[in-house]
Amino acid sequence: MKILFRVDSSVDIGSGHVMRCLALAARLSSSADITFICRAETGHLGEMITARGFELRMLPATTPFNEQQDASASLQGLDKHYDLLILDHYKLGANYCRVMRSQCRYIMVIDDLANRLHDCDILLDQNLLPDAQSRYTKLVSSKCQFLLGPRFALLREEFYLPAPARQDNRILISFGGSDAQNLTGMAIDALLQLKLFSIRADIVIGASNPWREQIALQLVQQTNIALHVQCDYMANLMHQASLMLGSGGTSHWERCICALPGLVVTVADNQVATTRYLAEQGACVWLGSAEEMSVNYLASQLEKYLTLPDQLEMMSRAANKIVPANAGTQYAVAEIERTIRGMNG
Repeated sequence: MKILFRVDSSVDIGSGHVMRCLALAARLSSSADITFICRAETGHLGEMITARGFELRMLPATTPFNEQQDASASLQGLDKHYDLLILDHYKLGANYCRVMRSQCRYIMVIDDLANRLHDCDILLDQNLLPDAQSRYTKLVSSKCQFLLGPRFALLREEFYLPAPARQDNRILISFGGSDAQNLTGMAIDALLQLKLFSIRADIVIGASNPWREQIALQLVQQTNIALHVQCDYMANLMHQASLMLGSGGTSHWERCICALPGLVVTVADNQVATTRYLAEQGACVWLGSAEEMSVNYLASQLEKYLTLPDQLEMMSRAANKIVPANAGTQYAVAEIERTIRGMNG
């Protein structure tokens, strides 16, 4: 099977789209020939894609963004037809896909906004929402197959491997690959205010984080705080931590499969509905939006929950119910392959 991914990453977009596509591609690669198409935006992850052994075609960065032009550029140079196009891009919808049908037999869209028309055969939305399916009924054809909810969360292989034990008073901080607002720096300052003893912390940032040097300087003399840049062992860090402070998005499902309690700051509008609903389920605490945060507030919330072990345990159990250990990428791949076989049959 030949599969084409169309996805971008940048300082503004973040790395989440590419990371979840890489997780899916890794699972599909044993039975598929995979190609990625990405634009050369500042902070793109092209080197990571090729390092994983996938073919990559880079398109030049352009503004303003135009679906028809992007489709034409995507088709240029394609020397073969593809069995499946997997599209993960908030700026591309039905118009892009209609053009791509000339080279792609089936199309799968990964989305969570439900704000535009899609021309696709499969739609995957890994978010947990009470109205998950009804959000898309007027945006896709009646024949579209839905893969909805965290049981289809696109998680990397590391989240299915044996893990280290949880450690008391170990904090994990991660606000995604780019963290344009530098919430990481604010969280480090909050850590330094904590009055609790024997705290250890892990700070995870992406290689494209624009505040990387500043963050490193903040940590020069902090022997109990470790900085990890573009690490490939996030699952281990999550299993070791007793509490995580970070953003929404894909990290929700990574936390849940690791049964890790989380204090969540939403950094984009599309993170709000799912974060609110997860908080209502007891699987995390929603602290508010990035604009509402301060060093003192983050410090007070960290200190509060580190002194409430019973509440953290309840949060851990609730999170683990959202994404059980046998769910995620492998389940999504099985459904994708089953759906395509059914269409061919």
